[in-house]
Amino acid sequence: MLETMRRSVSGWTAKILLGLLILSFAVWGIGSSVNGGLSNTVISAGETDVTPSEYAFTYSQALNRISRQIGRQVTAQEAATFGVDQGVTSELIAGAVLDEQSRNLGLGVSDERLAQLIAADPTFQDASGSFSRSTFRNVLANARISENDYVAQQMNVARRSQLIEAVARDADTPAVFLTALGLYNGERRTIDYVTLRAPAAESVEDPTEEQLQSYFDENKARYAAPEYRSIVYAEVTPEALADPKAVSDAEVKADYDARRQSYTTPERRAVQQIVFPDRAAADAAKARLDAGASFEEVAREAGRSLADIDLGTVTRASIPDTAVADAAFALEAGGVTDVVEGVFGPVILRVGQIEPESVRPLAEVEGDIRQALALSKAADAVDAAYSAYEDARGGGATFQEAAAQAAIPVKTVAAIDRNGNAPDGQSVELPQKSDLLAAAFESEPGFDALPVNVDPNGYVFYDVASIDPAHDRQLDAVRETVVADWKRERAGEQLEEQANTLAKAVEDGRSIADIAAEAGAQAATANAIPRQSGVADLGQPGVEAAFAGPVGAVETAPGNDAGTRLVLKVAEVAPPADPAENVSPAQRQQMAGMLANDLYQSYVTLLQNEFPVRINAEAMEQAKATVR
Repeated sequence: MLETMRRSVSGWTAKILLGLLILSFAVWGIGSSVNGGLSNTVISAGETDVTPSEYAFTYSQALNRISRQIGRQVTAQEAATFGVDQGVTSELIAGAVLDEQSRNLGLGVSDERLAQLIAADPTFQDASGSFSRSTFRNVLANARISENDYVAQQMNVARRSQLIEAVARDADTPAVFLTALGLYNGERRTIDYVTLRAPAAESVEDPTEEQLQSYFDENKARYAAPEYRSIVYAEVTPEALADPKAVSDAEVKADYDARRQSYTTPERRAVQQIVFPDRAAADAAKARLDAGASFEEVAREAGRSLADIDLGTVTRASIPDTAVADAAFALEAGGVTDVVEGVFGPVILRVGQIEPESVRPLAEVEGDIRQALALSKAADAVDAAYSAYEDARGGGATFQEAAAQAAIPVKTVAAIDRNGNAPDGQSVELPQKSDLLAAAFESEPGFDALPVNVDPNGYVFYDVASIDPAHDRQLDAVRETVVADWKRERAGEQLEEQANTLAKAVEDGRSIADIAAEAGAQAATANAIPRQSGVADLGQPGVEAAFAGPVGAVETAPGNDAGTRLVLKVAEVAPPADPAENVSPAQRQQMAGMLANDLYQSYVTLLQNEFPVRINAEAMEQAKATVR
């Protein structure tokens, strides 16, 4: 059977060498047909059927994956944009033909192994990583799939894995491909080059009226005015509605007293300690200290370095041993304790610099407290303003009237384009800008639009006051911009002409140093650069040009900076001594994965030709509707 599968997907070496490896598991339904079919079957392949509940479950999982990635529930329209429908259909088609082949070959898996596979699925695990029966039931219930149907699906998945492993396991990337990749990665080149700069646009003569008009006509779309909209909006958020002036001094004082600890910096002390193996050693050390020995001498005699004894500048709470903490914080600066029975043995402590406790005065934090209290009060005001606005709109009030009744301040943006810019090109500040713009450009003047949510508890109500449609501008309206663009392009053309002239001179035998001197520029050399790091010297276009030809090749390319161009010559080409060393483990793994994917898809395509697939579009839509 394995040899049959291998022969059925022959030709993969040529695919790899041509760079046509398939990166996705998606399958585009070769040999499939779409028809009405039976309502209890969404997809069929031979005698294998995919039920609506199976489709709904797979579709639900796909939606959940995308929702987790974007941090919110994906909409049906977004699901279509992301290609969820096609992806799910392709996945189920592939599964169906593999199931049909598994059935024909009589493959199977034990109940015990199947239970292990289901328990290992992170979807059904609790916070500790263990299988949760309740989570399992809830997930299946939300997807409207029975336990029996799900277990049957997983049995099919297990059988499919046997087929896939038989096709793609131990697929080795051809050595000739790895060698070619190693030669590509490891090749180093030495490049002589000069960087030329375009003349300043101001130095280019002004265009004639005829030239300018012709240039404008050819590029009229570039200077067209975009659609502008005038937007009025009312921000209903705690930040927008907060009124610090409404918070009384008494409220500020009460909050300060209640949370005084949060404004307090506790006392900190520089503490050193010597830990002894037993009480006798500690008492002897204390006697040495009393006799005049220094704390450092006693520490050295105990086999401790200065780093060993230094606890740093610490608070009482940061010393976990209560007895040690109490002793350290009972001393004066420079004092040494008697022997203290610590948790880890007897210790002697010395206290250095003391940083006394400090409390930030009310006057220093009053503004922060007042603002925080105002925000707290405004949270309730948001709900009241929201209800008042919606009630007014529901009663037929205009946006302005509803905002006035809800006591929400209204702001106006006279003109803004879809990118958030005013007609002068300056960016316009808006709350929840991207969402508000997207909504406003989908709305119409006077339409009672839904507010834009502002996390965690706020809204922006808006109305489109007017629309100025996109339109072509006349030359006189953008003359200065058009002249500047024309000059900049002429300067670029002069630069390119100069580069081509100097490149021809190098081809005719002159050196890069000679032409650099002629151009008033500095010649340079990029020594032994590979493709990957050569970008730092030459830029990506420069690297591509540098590696495009053999030794002696002369090329021009855009430089790293705008308004620059390179003239370069390949001075030396050095292939790697061992190409294999220039293929990283990650690249090897990637190539192996791409090969396995290609083999998998080729095998699925073969099976689709053997087992024609039928799709019931109506049943598919019904299944999707149960998920939404």
